[in-house]
Amino acid sequence: MDAAKPNKQRILDVFNGKMPDRVPNFEVLIDNPTLSAIMGRPMPVHTLGNIPPQDYLDVAGRIGQDVIGLCFYFSPFFYEDAQGCPKPLDFPIRSRDDLKRLLKPDLGWVQDRFDLLDQYAAAVSGTDTGLFVLLGSFMTTAYDQVFGFESFMLSLFDDLPLVEEVLEIGADYYAAISHLVCQRDLTFLYVGDDVAFKSATLIDPDLLRRIWLPRLKRIFAPALARQIPILFHSDGNIRAIIPDLIDSGVRAINPIEPYGMDIRDIKRTFGKDLALVGNLDVGGSLSRGTPDDVRRDARALIEAVGRDGGLVLASSHSITPNVKPENFMAMVETAWTCRYT
Repeated sequence: MDAAKPNKQRILDVFNGKMPDRVPNFEVLIDNPTLSAIMGRPMPVHTLGNIPPQDYLDVAGRIGQDVIGLCFYFSPFFYEDAQGCPKPLDFPIRSRDDLKRLLKPDLGWVQDRFDLLDQYAAAVSGTDTGLFVLLGSFMTTAYDQVFGFESFMLSLFDDLPLVEEVLEIGADYYAAISHLVCQRDLTFLYVGDDVAFKSATLIDPDLLRRIWLPRLKRIFAPALARQIPILFHSDGNIRAIIPDLIDSGVRAINPIEPYGMDIRDIKRTFGKDLALVGNLDVGGSLSRGTPDDVRRDARALIEAVGRDGGLVLASSHSITPNVKPENFMAMVETAWTCRYT
């Protein structure tokens, strides 16, 4: 393989516990000004904004990223407005009467994303570049958009069945999307749901195992049935539930925030069963340092946890607007030069 060019086998090797030719690099979101600097022209949105597939292929080719993909994050909570048209939820759910106002979720609401996914699949066909889909934020949607965070937490005590009804709506919707997207030739399925603070999970891990994990497994099931690797994302400290994720079929986790988890500890404890994606502090040298600082930090990370092939070099969140473009390129170029064979 050409170390500076995308090749989906590289990231598949890491997910499958094999040694790649070099450390892969991956970012699910690259924002401006970095995206425009990579492309050499103004870009209106970040990569997670479902940019045209040829643009994303161009980005991947310039940074040696092995996959391109698109986002199916979408709240399925709609109601009928006075004109009889579906309208996104703009009031908090507080009771079952509120739930009764909701429309039955319709996959037709995201038909444009399925159409774009097919364009992405056609764009990568015949190339070495892989394809991923991001979906699954049913817990985040519940506490952020449906209840509001404080009301969500109170409802866990006051009316847990209501919370579960809302979670069921979201999980059903994403499971249906997962079934359809996994009929495509995906390199991996990227499932994201933020379930942790920097210190610990948002709610007791046993409660997560009761109300969240079984529903998450339904989203995983279509990928597992087709032997599509699963990359799971949550910000914060998810150490308590990593064994549950592994048992559920997850092959890799992201982003392993350095102020939430010690990646060296995660490697020692779970490295035989899990690939690690991320951890280079987006608030550190990527944003505030020099390219040499980034190269130093990236090499140290690779030396600490990536020498057996179990690391995908990435930021601890995403390439946000405060990241210096030259620092991002220093990170990916470090990945190119870390050869195993």
